[in-house]
Amino acid sequence: MSVSYKFKYLLCLLLLFAASPAFALKICPVCQKEFADSINFCPHDGTKLDQVAGAQVCSIELKDLPADSEVRVNDSVQTASRIELQIGRDYVVEIASEGFQTGRIKIRPVSSDLFELSLKLAKLSPEAVRQAKISEIANTHEKDMVEIKGGVYVLGSDRGNYDERPLRKVQLPTYWIDRHEVTCAQYQRFLEDVRKRGHLWCHPNEPAHKDHTPYHTYAWALRFSWVGGQPPRAMGDHPVVLVDWYDAYAYAKWAGKRLPTEDEWETAARGGDGREYPWGNTFSHDRCNVGDQPLAVGSFPDSASPWGVQDMAGNAAEWTATSYEPRPADSKAFTGRYGLPIIRGGSWDDNSKTCRSASRDVRRSPLYRSTTVGFRCVSDIEPWLLEPGKQ
Repeated sequence: MSVSYKFKYLLCLLLLFAASPAFALKICPVCQKEFADSINFCPHDGTKLDQVAGAQVCSIELKDLPADSEVRVNDSVQTASRIELQIGRDYVVEIASEGFQTGRIKIRPVSSDLFELSLKLAKLSPEAVRQAKISEIANTHEKDMVEIKGGVYVLGSDRGNYDERPLRKVQLPTYWIDRHEVTCAQYQRFLEDVRKRGHLWCHPNEPAHKDHTPYHTYAWALRFSWVGGQPPRAMGDHPVVLVDWYDAYAYAKWAGKRLPTEDEWETAARGGDGREYPWGNTFSHDRCNVGDQPLAVGSFPDSASPWGVQDMAGNAAEWTATSYEPRPADSKAFTGRYGLPIIRGGSWDDNSKTCRSASRDVRRSPLYRSTTVGFRCVSDIEPWLLEPGKQ
């Protein structure tokens, strides 16, 4: 077996362990992932595996890994310590464990020898562990979006505030919306890019010399304010707050997305059956964060809308792209200069009335910053096609 490898802060000992006879390989006709001959059905999609004619594999065995290690071979998670590789093909083996640098090795087996890999991962500093955790959170949420099917939807309420009336039908195309509110970890990536490359994604009507750092000078906001471009500790998976409308707009454009219109937001929150709240018609403190402070996104999985979108009630209220008018039918896209953009969803500091999915009476100056207001984004294309940071 010939082995080429590349690693950073990873010590790798490669030892010839024993000879192992070659054996057959199977492949999933749907996802094209490879599996050992002993497996008959794809563990990812349940499809019956096909035999690969003439394919032979050899084995490597991973030793001395931390107990919580995650091993990936060509981006597929492996659960066994012994891994079968097809002879003559290239593989990338990645080993990750919290508190350690990720190791990456490229392997091309050329015979049926069995090799043992003994891996020792270098420990990270506490600050590096924190940064790695933030990066992991950002990776988890960046493209986690829910598809909202195009169609005709009934919005508004005949039982709510005057500005929710009358019930109205809207025609919407298909779009994708963030499953969760934008987290501090995601926003930090945007902020770092702004500092490196400049204000490339800002709204044309944004005030000059604007700083997109979430902060407020009031004492009650200090624990949510960012220092040195860093979010408050232990809040990487919390919704970013203390962001004004221009901050939200710039982040969305950087991410290859945009802010939702109020119609898109409401449709994602309640589906097409006119329910009061994302989960139904009865308010419940057990289904949303209406309490003392924002919590990690996804803390209330039972809050999900019919589409599976979470935290549409409570936690952080959310900026939209729509300028407020008393009659919803008269509302237009906010231009960044005239009017007041609408804030939807209610927050951790609100009540059951404000958390109703049809409630639309909260609007603020685009320069408004609050510990209760964050945002989420929508996309007109499939999320896996998005390229954050691209102009």
